[in-house]
Amino acid sequence: MKKNEKTAELQETADDRNGSLLRIENLEVEFHTVEGIHKAVRKVSYEVKMGETLGVVGESGSGKSVTALSVMQLIQSPPGKIMGGKILFEEKDLLSLSKEEMNHIRGNEIAMIFQEPMTSLNPIHTCGKQIMEPLILHKGYSKSEAYEKALQMMGQVGIPIPRQRMKEYPHQLSGGMRQRVMIAMALVCKPKLLIADEPTTALDVTIQAQILELMKILRKEMNSSIIMITHDLGVVAEMCDRVVVMYDGQIVEVCKVSDLFRHPYHPYSEGLICSIPSIGGTRRKLYAIKGTVPSPYEEKTGCSFAPRCQYAKDICRRQCPEMTDLGNGRLVRCWNYRETGNLMETAKESPEGRGKA
Repeated sequence: MKKNEKTAELQETADDRNGSLLRIENLEVEFHTVEGIHKAVRKVSYEVKMGETLGVVGESGSGKSVTALSVMQLIQSPPGKIMGGKILFEEKDLLSLSKEEMNHIRGNEIAMIFQEPMTSLNPIHTCGKQIMEPLILHKGYSKSEAYEKALQMMGQVGIPIPRQRMKEYPHQLSGGMRQRVMIAMALVCKPKLLIADEPTTALDVTIQAQILELMKILRKEMNSSIIMITHDLGVVAEMCDRVVVMYDGQIVEVCKVSDLFRHPYHPYSEGLICSIPSIGGTRRKLYAIKGTVPSPYEEKTGCSFAPRCQYAKDICRRQCPEMTDLGNGRLVRCWNYRETGNLMETAKESPEGRGKA
């Protein structure tokens, strides 16, 4: 490589790092239970850039939420334990911070919208008090100042009659209103990073659309970065800039959202895309990925997806592949790509008709 090309590459790497708000490096999380050791997160690494929305997708049990809870330092111990890795937020390793230092960041600089607001909101406190609390703890607001700010935030997230809702308890609100209260709590301190864990689960499609539109508006107004954890690829297509695909505690593909829908490289990503129902066009049976996610307690000797993969070879069952960097921010964990430099040819009619690698 020529000297000027090497210099340009190093500068590009430095620029990318300067634009990184959060970097997770080789994170490992285990749960020690009576059934055995559950390796929930296995050497996961990804970054969130300033001002972007990163989607994290995968089936239940893939490690999406556990990774997010590790960032927030909310893994219950025991049985959970972070075994290794780094979580760098603005170049500060969150795993090395004291409890008091982490309390200052959590809910202030990093906030989280939890999956089920009914179990995340405190049933014995009014919604208004719960929105006020972060302002009093982190920003030093008086009660009257926090009340006015919380009232303003309720209106900003689209809660009608905010003065009345301030006095009401979570059980008095609908699911959509409770989710808006959760969003107001998360955003009231204007965090730099928002983690949204399945924010539209159990909501009807109309409310889902309203919540997603609200998050897009607030992201633009506050210039926050978002980690959007979801199993819904429609949400990813609408909300996200880049996507991380996880399976069985590992990342199997990282790319731009447009690249994932145009040409998924990992067979698991391909299966997710093919399982999306289509309206119109040729009629075909809805595709489903064969098999099930492996038991979290079994010892794995090869690629975790190999038992379900139509392209699996002997090496896939013997040895787990490392990530292959394809350039332009695209990564894939697959032996087919590592050996040939090109995955399978994609036949458009159905997954079963696709060419073998």
